[in-house]
Amino acid sequence: MYFATTISTYMLKINFIQSILFIFLFSLSFGQEFPTINTKNIEIVRDEWGVPHIYGKTDAEVAYGLAWANCEDAFEEVQKMYSVSKPINGRNEGKKGAKTDFFIHFLQTDMVIDEHIGELPEEYLKYLDGYAQGLNSYAKKHKKGVIVKKLFPLNYRDVLRLYIVATCSFTKVPQALGLAYEGKLFEHKSGMGSNGIAVNKNKTVDGKTYLLVNPHMPVHGQFSFYEAQLNSEEGLNIHGTMFMGGTSIYMGSTNNLGWAMTTNHFDQGDIYKLTMNPDKKNQYLFDGEWKKLRVMKNKLKVKVGPFVIPVTKKTYWSELGPVIKEDKGDNYYAVRYPAIFDIKAGYQWYKMNKAQNYKEFREALDLVSIPMFNIVYADKKGNIFYVSNGKIPVREDSLVDKAVIKGDQSKNVWSKIHTIEELPHAENPSTGYLFNTNNTPFHYTKEFDIEQKKNSPRYMDTYPGNNNRATRFLELIESKDKIDFDFFQKIKFDSKISRNTYLVKQLDVLFNMKPSDHPEIEEFLTIVQSWDFEVDSNDVAAALFMGVMNEIFTDKHYGGEQFAYGFDASKEEIIQAIKSTQSWLIKNYGTINVPIKKVFKAKKGDKTMSPPGFGDALSANYGEKKGDIYELRYGDAYIHFVKFNEKGVEELRTAVPFGASNNPDSPHFFDQAELFKKQETKQMTMNKEEVYKKAKKIYRPE
Repeated sequence: MYFATTISTYMLKINFIQSILFIFLFSLSFGQEFPTINTKNIEIVRDEWGVPHIYGKTDAEVAYGLAWANCEDAFEEVQKMYSVSKPINGRNEGKKGAKTDFFIHFLQTDMVIDEHIGELPEEYLKYLDGYAQGLNSYAKKHKKGVIVKKLFPLNYRDVLRLYIVATCSFTKVPQALGLAYEGKLFEHKSGMGSNGIAVNKNKTVDGKTYLLVNPHMPVHGQFSFYEAQLNSEEGLNIHGTMFMGGTSIYMGSTNNLGWAMTTNHFDQGDIYKLTMNPDKKNQYLFDGEWKKLRVMKNKLKVKVGPFVIPVTKKTYWSELGPVIKEDKGDNYYAVRYPAIFDIKAGYQWYKMNKAQNYKEFREALDLVSIPMFNIVYADKKGNIFYVSNGKIPVREDSLVDKAVIKGDQSKNVWSKIHTIEELPHAENPSTGYLFNTNNTPFHYTKEFDIEQKKNSPRYMDTYPGNNNRATRFLELIESKDKIDFDFFQKIKFDSKISRNTYLVKQLDVLFNMKPSDHPEIEEFLTIVQSWDFEVDSNDVAAALFMGVMNEIFTDKHYGGEQFAYGFDASKEEIIQAIKSTQSWLIKNYGTINVPIKKVFKAKKGDKTMSPPGFGDALSANYGEKKGDIYELRYGDAYIHFVKFNEKGVEELRTAVPFGASNNPDSPHFFDQAELFKKQETKQMTMNKEEVYKKAKKIYRPE
């Protein structure tokens, strides 16, 4: 895929001149280049848990401080993240890295940035530049820690490029590209998801408003979550979480408002098959005319053994967007997903960070630039709001049903995006609560919204059911007329599997088989069938059930969608899953009577602990068989509870399960694991005086 003729010196000179000209003109358009950040205006305050609270006069100074703190805690992960924004991975990682480089060229990120840079205000570009300056300064002063060659220096365009690549990846553009290249139909698989819950005075004992922010992601590594507070004299004051290398808080709370985000499921884009001209190369038919593909020769550098070999690879662009030629055929496919054409996702998060009230938050949402994610919102005024947010193309349901659409007519090619008001949403329901746990967007409070479902295109909901977390949440929230903040927290830490969930219903055969009819697995069946579906660390039945589910999901290549609308597993397949689990346990432990805490482990470096929770429980943690254990891979990556009174944040409690730092030598590498194990959180504050009073370390970045 990556080998072709070397790009000409002439083309390199033209591209260089164009780049210099753009930078010059862009500088003129703002009158001056961005100033060097004054680090004397920045202070990083570390609390007892190592969480950075970053203070600066300007937003850009805070961004610099955030970059510095992020590098202190996860320099390797930050570098790996930003290596995605530059075509340098082939040089460092060989053929595997070259795939990432090709993806950047396929998306034509620089062309997209050039076309849309005028849509971003100077204040935001200053902010990104401040962040880039922080990364560069840290790298310059910690050269021994630089592991990605040719990465530094970075600039604001590199940050914008990363947002494009990341948001395209969220919406499965790489999968669509790969399958189009291989000539296969697009198949969608997803992760397991997150929890977002908002409750106001209609449902709370004290008349206050509660919010839960609880993303489920990898618990450590490059895509784990990072906690911080950002505070400037320009109105930025927010506490929450982001990915390593993120420039804004992705979800969390200010003193006035907060929001959670969870993965939603809708048809995100389309693949179009182009009708090519048999007589003239690189021409495609569109609305009765032959159009010419724009052909780019992209230079890749690929490490092969001790050598770095220059390689060229063609990419194409059409009126429909980027185009890929089929590997073993002559078909050309346009991959048209909204995130490819938008550079404002990071800016929307920045505006959400800066919002002071519900009106300003809704104005930020109206950008519709964050390409997906449910948003569950709450504020000190008692407003709660839910939307199945996303850049969802407006098109006919009949076209969405097709894996590949004929791309020769504009009527088949979407050109508009649904507004926020057109997406599944709700505001201040009389029930007093809104939620999403990656379930259908039309069941966001007590009753399913039949009317909104009826009036929405089918492509807005590709997970039409409720998973265990949704079912269990509704059971808990409806068990009381009103709830207090303690019960609100207990809901999130609940580890029970509901008997009313698809997960249990699809396994009726497991619970109804007569043990004596199956002597080879009689003890196994007896233990599982006596289970109360409450996951306790000493529970043997939970470990057996985990094993059966792991075998079925692995064998059938299932994903999180099966929790929402069920799955197929015959009696024979279930019996085989039981036998496989039983054999594995006996081989590794000599018995099937093994408590879940012994087989389910979380690891970070050389640290190990037994995590709480269970797959698709509200306390959601998912294990993957690895050797003689199920190792925690995915689950409670961040926990954030906030209680608002009419003045603002009254109580703020958070947890990052495995600590604020990825540095094994840091005391904060694993120091929150015990909190996580006990299903507890740490007390935090938005109050600057209190942060400084309790500070363990106060310093300025260099």
